[in-house]
Amino acid sequence: MNSGTGTAVRRKRVVAAVAAALLLTVLGVWWFMLRGDRVDDVLRASGTVESTEADLGFQVGGRLSLVSAVEGDRVEQGAELARLETSELDARRAAAAAQLEVARAQLAEVMEGARPEELAQARAAEQASREQMEDAERLVLRMRPLHEGGAVSRQALDQAETAHAIARAQHRQVSEQAALVQRGPRAERIAAQRAAVSAAQAMLAQADAAVSHAVIHAPFTGVVSVRHREPGEAVAPGSPVLTIMNTADRWVRIYVREDDIGRVRIGQRAAISSDSDRSRSFEGRVTFIATNAEFTPRNVQTTEERVKLVYAVKVQIANDRALVLKPGVPADVQLIAGT
Repeated sequence: MNSGTGTAVRRKRVVAAVAAALLLTVLGVWWFMLRGDRVDDVLRASGTVESTEADLGFQVGGRLSLVSAVEGDRVEQGAELARLETSELDARRAAAAAQLEVARAQLAEVMEGARPEELAQARAAEQASREQMEDAERLVLRMRPLHEGGAVSRQALDQAETAHAIARAQHRQVSEQAALVQRGPRAERIAAQRAAVSAAQAMLAQADAAVSHAVIHAPFTGVVSVRHREPGEAVAPGSPVLTIMNTADRWVRIYVREDDIGRVRIGQRAAISSDSDRSRSFEGRVTFIATNAEFTPRNVQTTEERVKLVYAVKVQIANDRALVLKPGVPADVQLIAGT
């Protein structure tokens, strides 16, 4: 074999080796793309930090007298953040409290029954009517023999008997009235007065609720993210005055491919990082896995992922007390298999 033929053979071998290397490279890239982000049992995905926020407003309308928090303030649960002018509400409450006192006094009077003076007066009236009835009866008894003897006319006797009947009816009426005074009020009257007290208590509770609704308290510990209103402004019921972010309830929402969702489970550990500080990694745990697949959202920028079915997954941020991972910040998540 001459030198020219040997050189040609060597060239063919080099070309074959290069072609084989290129084929292996292409196959490796293709295999890697099919695996997606699966490396060393770690599933990688990107998302955006989100958090629970509450828009706080009043249940009643009015004019703002105080807004004690500004954007960026950290507030504790239960802290007073804003207040309305309450002069009118305070007046309504005072009127309701006075009405309740009146109703209670009237109930006490009904429950107490008749006073000793009223009982004495009723007994005296009954005694007087009894004496009048007895006098009228004695007069009739005297006049009947006289009428039979012709000394008294029939008309005079009839008038005496009529007066006796009237006195007897009056005595019956006065006796019944005295018995009512002695027995005290009827059960229906007591029940009605108790109902009046309950109605007055309800009015006072309503006034107290209106006053309490004129104050905004922090529903949880967090950070004021937006201050919508200033003191002196008139606000309508439900209109937001402050927005508070719950720093203890932040998460990263990621989307996992359909063929990878079986590797994700509730409680699975994760490592979270962001471009703001690549030197730090924060712990996270999977708290939610969507039950229905969806097409990749538009905000997922990876081209090959846009046409795939994915599942939404929430990864709760566990140990970022310094608030490095702020809402809206892009974050990278590594889900660790078997944890």
